[in-house]
Amino acid sequence: MSPVNETPNLKVFRGCFFHAPEYGHIESLLDNLMVVKDGKIVHVGPGSEEASALAEYSIKEDAVYRIKEGQFFIPGFIDTHVHAPQYKFAGTATDLPLLDWLKTYTFPTESRFSDLKAALSRYSLLLKRFLRNGTTTAMYYGTIHLEATKLLADLVELSGQRAVLGKVCMDQNSIEDYVEETNRSLEETETFVKYVRSKQCTRVDPCITPRFIPTCSMPLMKGLSNLASKYKCHIQSHISECCGEVNWVKDLHPSYGSDTELFDELGLLTNKAVMAHGTFLSDKDMKLMSRRGAAISHCPLSNFFVGDACFPVNRAISSGLKVGLGTDIAGGMSASILSAMRSAVVNSRAIRAFNIAQSGGTKVTPEMEKDVITYKEALYLATMGGAESLDLADRIGSFHVGKEFDALLVDPLVPMGPFDVFEDESPSLVVEKFLNLGDDRNILEVYVQGQLVRKEGRFMLDDRLNAPDCEADSHITEALTLAKDAIEEESLLIAAAAATSSVSSGGKCSGGGSASAHINKPKLARRCRWMIDGEDEIKRRLEACRAKRLKHL
Repeated sequence: MSPVNETPNLKVFRGCFFHAPEYGHIESLLDNLMVVKDGKIVHVGPGSEEASALAEYSIKEDAVYRIKEGQFFIPGFIDTHVHAPQYKFAGTATDLPLLDWLKTYTFPTESRFSDLKAALSRYSLLLKRFLRNGTTTAMYYGTIHLEATKLLADLVELSGQRAVLGKVCMDQNSIEDYVEETNRSLEETETFVKYVRSKQCTRVDPCITPRFIPTCSMPLMKGLSNLASKYKCHIQSHISECCGEVNWVKDLHPSYGSDTELFDELGLLTNKAVMAHGTFLSDKDMKLMSRRGAAISHCPLSNFFVGDACFPVNRAISSGLKVGLGTDIAGGMSASILSAMRSAVVNSRAIRAFNIAQSGGTKVTPEMEKDVITYKEALYLATMGGAESLDLADRIGSFHVGKEFDALLVDPLVPMGPFDVFEDESPSLVVEKFLNLGDDRNILEVYVQGQLVRKEGRFMLDDRLNAPDCEADSHITEALTLAKDAIEEESLLIAAAAATSSVSSGGKCSGGGSASAHINKPKLARRCRWMIDGEDEIKRRLEACRAKRLKHL
């Protein structure tokens, strides 16, 4: 049966549910009935009490979605650190330390997101991949480009995913064509916050995003802190992530003892702040972050490649620090939180191995075992830990009454799946197998706020998402032609508004370039009549184009 009742805002599921409401413990809800109303869980109880529950909510028996034997639900995965524009080179560029990696691969790639067509293509592919992998919530970094980051917010809203996302801010120490002027960065950040808030979409929240200390001036970071306080926004950045970064910050700001002290001085450590990596945090730093309610996004895979050290998860949690998991695309090569979970377990084992080696390599003490985590802790980090880090623990992360139903339906018996199941294996053992060996083939259905957004390979909210992926950066599918036309017109309007060249009374541009080098110059010349109409008319037309773009996406 379909989980859709005659009353559209009610869904009823019966089957097995597994979640990790506490660190180190997976709770098994075998043969349970779950009622979801208006996207929120309103009832969880034994399946044996089905009749009374159905009567309470006036639900017919044939409306119950009875999942197949062997299948189970787990909470949707939460990725607390994603560089959305870097998805294009995920799986490559693994050969350089962080600071060289940024200049060689990252900044040049991100700088091209002034092209809205390319942004549409790449961001759409990213969202499809993340939903396919079961990521129902993500914390996204955009680029310094306001319009491209607005487009990312639009696509998140339309895809059905939940996200916290921000326009990247950086006004120093970058490549020539990928750096902002301080005041403009602050103005556009505020514009982005207002734009996302104007959506009134409870799944999409804006985030203040200073990239990291070396690329942000003190006035910029202080201004961003003021915006975060004014709008009560999330904050995301990087903290104490590798030797090169830590030493660079010491050179730039010798009066501060650590990244943590500097962020705290500027008011950027709050209960809505998520700082990535933290591999070089001291115990003092962790305790300070804990007092402020800030969180760490643990990105174990990228830490191995560009982080120079392993993050001690158990020590951080013992200090009271909130910890979630991040894929860190593309510093981390995989877009799957399952991969991050497995890497987190390996990361803990690497710390243990280092401690054993440091002691002489012949004796294992109980103290050395304190850093080790298992798949149970990893599931917590990928769900409840992420929810706590994003200050969303009262809404998502587990299957408790009152929370929103963000969930994955997992089928361990899918044909040609990544692992085998044997007759004598308990449901809990099969869950462990999935967490250690499973992949997107096992994830049959994806729910966000109780809404089915992906089912057996198909995206449910907009059929155009099911079109074949296209290799060309500037094209997604023929079905998005209208949206692209609107984006092209929007790009021209942006260029016209930013053009510095004079305009003759005949409506032609005289010389000069535009703010967007990718814009077709003949088309821009033909449309320079917009400039004669004045700034207000350009803004009016730009808003009309955005509305057209949303209509066709």
